[in-house]
Amino acid sequence: MLINRILLFLALMALLCAGPRTSAADGRDSIRGGTLEGVITYQPDPKRRWRYERYYVNGKSKGELAEAVVALRGRGLKSVDKDREPGTAVIDQKDFRFAPETIAIRAGDTVKFTNNDPGTHNVFSNSSLHTFDVTLTYGDEVEETFPRAGGASRPIVLGCRLHGNMQAWIYTFDQPYFALTDKDGRFRFEGVPPGEYRLEVVHPAGSLRTSRKVEISEQGTPQIDIQLSPDDLTR
Repeated sequence: MLINRILLFLALMALLCAGPRTSAADGRDSIRGGTLEGVITYQPDPKRRWRYERYYVNGKSKGELAEAVVALRGRGLKSVDKDREPGTAVIDQKDFRFAPETIAIRAGDTVKFTNNDPGTHNVFSNSSLHTFDVTLTYGDEVEETFPRAGGASRPIVLGCRLHGNMQAWIYTFDQPYFALTDKDGRFRFEGVPPGEYRLEVVHPAGSLRTSRKVEISEQGTPQIDIQLSPDDLTR
């Protein structure tokens, strides 16, 4: 009887010392994941000028493309980080422009719209993903939650009914592997579940779009450099 009690005590101590275990159902915590990084550039063609080139292309270097939306698409990504807390982004109206003009968020996130111009502005969307129409005077702010994902192919286009030249884009995703390129055209994804995916690249202001097949593993950091050109214009 005493021996049985000693064996039971030792078994319990072994379980306590082993600590908690992580199962595959725990999502990202159970997978080390891989890393993907790269640079998006634009190669101009003198015979087919891109009207927005001077705003987004780093002409002093190698043509790095800023404010391009880069995202992975494939199976198994939706379950990653699905229990996260929703976030909030901000789009201001300043100098008769939306600032920033392009953002990328998760479905369920909120966008706070503000007006720092000394006049009245409007923000509206006719998208089937989220329709709204609000007017803001100086100093006003309003929040809108975007519950549905459109991915890289279905941005929510914003406009101002009072100033027709104002335009912006909101991209909504159902997974966390998306980014906007910085001024050097760079992007980076970490903790990506190993597998094969499509890497989608789109620049809404200039209607540029392309994609590549990529393979992610736990070993190494693939460098995916993509060069866009007028051949990638969608209109």
